[in-house]
Amino acid sequence: MTKGKLVKVLVLWPAVIAVLLITAGGVVAVRRGFSARDNPSALETYVAKTARRLSVPTSQRNATNPFPPTPEVLSEARAHFADHCAICHGNDGVGKTQIGQNLYPKAPNMRLSATQALTDGEIYNVIHNGIRLTGMPAWGRREKMTTAGSWSTADFSRRCLLFSFWI
Repeated sequence: MTKGKLVKVLVLWPAVIAVLLITAGGVVAVRRGFSARDNPSALETYVAKTARRLSVPTSQRNATNPFPPTPEVLSEARAHFADHCAICHGNDGVGKTQIGQNLYPKAPNMRLSATQALTDGEIYNVIHNGIRLTGMPAWGRREKMTTAGSWSTADFSRRCLLFSFWI
Protein backbone atom coordinates (compact mmCIF):
# COMPACT_ATOMS: atom_id res chain seq x y z
CA MET A 1 0.00 0.00 0.00
CA THR A 2 1.34 3.40 -0.91
CA LYS A 3 1.80 6.17 1.61
CA GLY A 4 -1.07 8.21 0.10
CA LYS A 5 -3.52 5.31 0.33
CA LEU A 6 -2.43 4.56 3.90
CA VAL A 7 -3.05 8.17 4.93
CA LYS A 8 -6.49 8.09 3.28
CA VAL A 9 -7.37 4.88 5.12
CA LEU A 10 -6.10 6.18 8.45
CA VAL A 11 -8.07 9.42 8.08
CA LEU A 12 -11.14 8.22 6.21
CA TRP A 13 -12.16 5.23 8.36
CA PRO A 14 -12.12 7.07 11.72
CA ALA A 15 -14.16 9.87 10.12
CA VAL A 16 -16.69 7.36 8.76
CA ILE A 17 -16.93 5.63 12.14
CA ALA A 18 -17.40 8.98 13.91
CA VAL A 19 -20.21 9.97 11.52
CA LEU A 20 -21.92 6.59 12.03
CA LEU A 21 -21.69 6.90 15.83
CA ILE A 22 -23.09 10.44 15.79
CA THR A 23 -25.90 9.34 13.47
CA ALA A 24 -26.72 6.36 15.69
CA GLY A 25 -26.77 8.60 18.77
CA GLY A 26 -29.09 11.03 16.99
CA VAL A 27 -31.47 8.24 15.97
CA VAL A 28 -31.59 6.92 19.55
CA ALA A 29 -32.24 10.43 20.92
CA VAL A 30 -35.03 11.10 18.42
CA ARG A 31 -36.71 7.74 19.04
CA ARG A 32 -36.39 8.11 22.79
CA GLY A 33 -37.50 11.74 22.81
CA PHE A 34 -36.46 14.70 24.90
CA SER A 35 -38.69 14.30 27.93
CA ALA A 36 -37.99 16.27 31.11
CA ARG A 37 -38.99 13.11 33.00
CA ASP A 38 -35.70 11.41 32.19
CA ASN A 39 -32.58 11.76 34.27
CA PRO A 40 -29.61 13.33 32.51
CA SER A 41 -27.15 10.86 31.06
CA ALA A 42 -23.64 10.59 32.49
CA LEU A 43 -22.34 12.61 29.54
CA GLU A 44 -24.95 15.37 30.05
CA THR A 45 -24.15 15.49 33.76
CA TYR A 46 -20.43 15.77 33.09
CA VAL A 47 -20.90 18.49 30.48
CA ALA A 48 -23.31 20.45 32.71
CA LYS A 49 -21.04 20.31 35.76
CA THR A 50 -18.05 21.31 33.67
CA ALA A 51 -19.98 24.19 32.10
CA ARG A 52 -21.13 25.37 35.55
CA ARG A 53 -17.57 25.23 36.87
CA LEU A 54 -16.22 27.11 33.85
CA SER A 55 -18.98 29.74 34.04
CA VAL A 56 -17.76 30.93 37.43
CA PRO A 57 -14.81 33.32 37.10
CA THR A 58 -11.79 32.23 39.13
CA SER A 59 -11.98 35.38 41.22
CA GLN A 60 -15.55 34.48 42.24
CA ARG A 61 -14.89 30.75 42.60
CA ASN A 62 -12.35 31.37 45.33
CA ALA A 63 -14.28 34.20 47.00
CA THR A 64 -15.32 33.91 50.61
CA ASN A 65 -18.42 35.39 52.13
CA PRO A 66 -17.64 38.98 53.17
CA PHE A 67 -20.74 39.22 55.41
CA PRO A 68 -20.73 37.76 58.92
CA PRO A 69 -23.47 35.17 59.62
CA THR A 70 -25.34 37.12 62.27
CA PRO A 71 -28.72 35.83 63.50
CA GLU A 72 -30.44 38.66 61.63
CA VAL A 73 -28.67 37.85 58.35
CA LEU A 74 -29.47 34.13 58.64
CA SER A 75 -33.09 34.93 59.52
CA GLU A 76 -33.45 37.04 56.36
CA ALA A 77 -31.75 34.31 54.32
CA ARG A 78 -34.09 31.68 55.74
CA ALA A 79 -37.09 33.84 54.78
CA HIS A 80 -35.71 34.27 51.26
CA PHE A 81 -35.05 30.53 51.00
CA ALA A 82 -38.58 29.70 52.16
CA ASP A 83 -40.15 32.20 49.73
CA HIS A 84 -38.01 31.61 46.66
CA CYS A 85 -35.96 28.41 46.92
CA ALA A 86 -38.09 25.89 48.80
CA ILE A 87 -40.60 25.58 45.95
CA CYS A 88 -37.95 23.62 44.01
CA HIS A 89 -35.41 22.55 46.64
CA GLY A 90 -37.88 21.87 49.47
CA ASN A 91 -37.64 23.25 53.00
CA ASP A 92 -35.09 20.56 53.77
CA GLY A 93 -32.98 21.23 50.65
CA VAL A 94 -33.40 17.70 49.28
CA GLY A 95 -35.28 18.81 46.16
CA LYS A 96 -38.12 16.30 46.39
CA THR A 97 -40.87 18.73 45.48
CA GLN A 98 -43.38 18.53 42.67
CA ILE A 99 -41.58 21.26 40.74
CA GLY A 100 -38.04 20.23 41.70
CA GLN A 101 -38.51 16.68 40.47
CA ASN A 102 -40.11 17.76 37.19
CA LEU A 103 -37.31 20.10 36.14
CA TYR A 104 -34.62 18.98 33.73
CA PRO A 105 -32.17 18.53 35.24
CA LYS A 106 -33.87 17.83 38.57
CA ALA A 107 -33.35 20.30 41.41
CA PRO A 108 -30.20 19.13 43.20
CA ASN A 109 -30.11 17.73 46.71
CA MET A 110 -28.35 20.54 48.52
CA ARG A 111 -27.38 18.23 51.39
CA LEU A 112 -25.26 15.92 49.27
CA SER A 113 -21.52 16.12 49.75
CA ALA A 114 -21.04 17.00 46.06
CA THR A 115 -23.21 20.09 46.48
CA GLN A 116 -21.77 21.01 49.87
CA ALA A 117 -18.26 20.64 48.39
CA LEU A 118 -18.86 23.65 46.14
CA THR A 119 -16.94 26.70 47.28
CA ASP A 120 -18.73 29.65 48.85
CA GLY A 121 -18.06 31.58 45.66
CA GLU A 122 -19.59 28.87 43.46
CA ILE A 123 -22.74 28.71 45.58
CA TYR A 124 -22.98 32.50 45.57
CA ASN A 125 -22.56 32.59 41.80
CA VAL A 126 -25.30 30.00 41.25
CA ILE A 127 -27.72 31.96 43.44
CA HIS A 128 -26.82 35.42 42.13
CA ASN A 129 -26.34 34.62 38.42
CA GLY A 130 -28.41 31.45 37.93
CA ILE A 131 -27.58 28.58 35.58
CA ARG A 132 -28.55 28.68 31.92
CA LEU A 133 -30.69 25.90 30.45
CA THR A 134 -31.91 24.82 33.90
CA GLY A 135 -34.68 25.97 36.19
CA MET A 136 -32.22 27.96 38.35
CA PRO A 137 -33.00 31.68 37.97
CA ALA A 138 -30.57 34.54 38.51
CA TRP A 139 -31.92 35.96 41.77
CA GLY A 140 -29.31 38.72 41.81
CA ARG A 141 -30.82 40.38 38.76
CA ARG A 142 -34.38 39.18 38.47
CA GLU A 143 -35.48 39.98 42.00
CA LYS A 144 -32.92 42.76 42.43
CA MET A 145 -31.47 40.73 45.28
CA THR A 146 -28.48 42.48 46.74
CA THR A 147 -25.02 41.02 46.82
CA ALA A 148 -25.42 40.72 50.58
CA GLY A 149 -28.68 38.83 50.08
CA SER A 150 -27.06 36.35 47.68
CA TRP A 151 -24.16 35.80 50.07
CA SER A 152 -26.46 35.30 53.04
CA THR A 153 -28.59 32.79 51.13
CA ALA A 154 -25.42 30.94 50.10
CA ASP A 155 -24.29 30.88 53.72
CA PHE A 156 -27.72 29.72 54.89
CA SER A 157 -27.82 26.92 52.31
CA ARG A 158 -24.46 25.63 53.57
CA ARG A 159 -25.01 26.06 57.33
CA CYS A 160 -28.65 25.49 58.10
CA LEU A 161 -29.48 22.78 55.59
CA LEU A 162 -26.97 20.47 57.25
CA PHE A 163 -29.03 20.30 60.44
CA SER A 164 -31.91 17.86 60.72
CA PHE A 165 -33.95 20.20 62.96
CA TRP A 166 -34.62 22.32 59.87
CA ILE A 167 -36.64 19.50 58.29
